[in-house]
Amino acid sequence: MDQAMRRLTVALITASAVACSSAVGVAGASTSAAASGRGTCANARSLATRTNLRAMRAALLCLVNRQRSAHRLPSLHEDRRLDRSAQGWTAHMVGTGQFSHGHNFAGRISATGFAWSTAGENIASGYPTPASVMAGWMASEGHCRNILDPRFSAIGLGMVARATGGFASGPATWTQDFALPIGKAAPSRNTGPRNGCPY
Repeated sequence: MDQAMRRLTVALITASAVACSSAVGVAGASTSAAASGRGTCANARSLATRTNLRAMRAALLCLVNRQRSAHRLPSLHEDRRLDRSAQGWTAHMVGTGQFSHGHNFAGRISATGFAWSTAGENIASGYPTPASVMAGWMASEGHCRNILDPRFSAIGLGMVARATGGFASGPATWTQDFALPIGKAAPSRNTGPRNGCPY
């Protein structure tokens, strides 16, 4: 089993309030069937250092939606504006060695042109595959709550096949940006799965 140090942190914001909590720690690389959902997602266990960004995004989206489906929540759709936010922030963390959500998470999402009413973000560094980072996020309460938040309808995904220096010793660095467009109703009111985190 890969013993590389790995880091996670989470943020959740709404139009009327900003709240941030973090969870930093070491997690194993194994993924159970429950952590990856039922069935197989293409490239879920492919190394980020050997697989292109498009395939990594597709694998993460598949894993997120399998988790949501397994917990009776509607699937998220990928949004290119949120992809730009997530990818830009992932590159920024790797380039600067600063592993955080920054000082203006709300502004970063809004700068893409995505007008949101609720948004959240998961970041991680040191996880080599989509399956391993999803297992880490689902085992962490705050990250799991973002993934299973019934209010979100859209997601953006970012990945750089390098660690954020000083915060992790293995590849790669990952970002998930979640949002609900302003003026849209939440796709579900099923808060039970989110309240049951972590899994």
